[in-house]
Amino acid sequence: MNLKKEEGITLTGLVLYVLIFTAILALLVTLTNYIFGNLNNVNNESISSEEFNKFNSNFVKDVKESSNVVITSSSGDYTIVLSNGANYNYVSSEKAIYKNYNKIADNICSFTAEKAVKNNKIVAKVTIATGKNASSAVFGKTINYVLKYW
Repeated sequence: MNLKKEEGITLTGLVLYVLIFTAILALLVTLTNYIFGNLNNVNNESISSEEFNKFNSNFVKDVKESSNVVITSSSGDYTIVLSNGANYNYVSSEKAIYKNYNKIADNICSFTAEKAVKNNKIVAKVTIATGKNASSAVFGKTINYVLKYW
C-alpha cells in the first residue's frame, strides 16, 4: 500500500488563520480610533489654551500700564477700556476678542469682566472659557488683574 503524504493546509487550519487575522485586524482598528480620538482632544485643548494666552499676554501688558479701567456690557458683549488707550471688545456672536479692533483671540465661548476695588487697588476680574460652547468648554479661568497703583 502506497500512501501519499498530502501537504498543504486543511479547512480547519484555514478557518483558524482567518479568525486570528480578523481578531488582530479588529484590535488594530479599535486602537487606531482610540489614538486618533485622543489626538483630536489634545489638539483642541492646545488651541483653546493658546487662545487664552493670546488674550492674557496682551491684557497683562496693558493692565500694568493703566491706572483705571471702564468695563461695560451689553447683550453678552463686553467692552474694556484701559487708561493707556487699549480697548478690548468681546463679541459673543463671533466668539472673539478684539484689541483696538484687531482680533486677538477666537473660540471664546464665555467671557465676563467686572471692575472691583480690593485693598485700595483697582482690579479687573475676567472670567474666560474657550471651546465650541459654554457647556463643553475645554479651558476656563478666572483672573483678577491688578491695575497700576504706584
